[in-house]
Amino acid sequence: MADPYNPPQGQCRQCWAHAYDKSIHKALDGGECPPCLSHVGGCPDSMKVK
Repeated sequence: MADPYNPPQGQCRQCWAHAYDKSIHKALDGGECPPCLSHVGGCPDSMKVK
């Protein structure tokens, strides 16, 4: 399994963590995740691993 807090180069730290650490979304009870929705149009370069 991928490490949720050590994304590979070019990946967004937030999106990577949200994809691989399912506990992040547990409290949402199937609802939409505001941080995930904020990246639908693309991830900011400042959050991508260089």
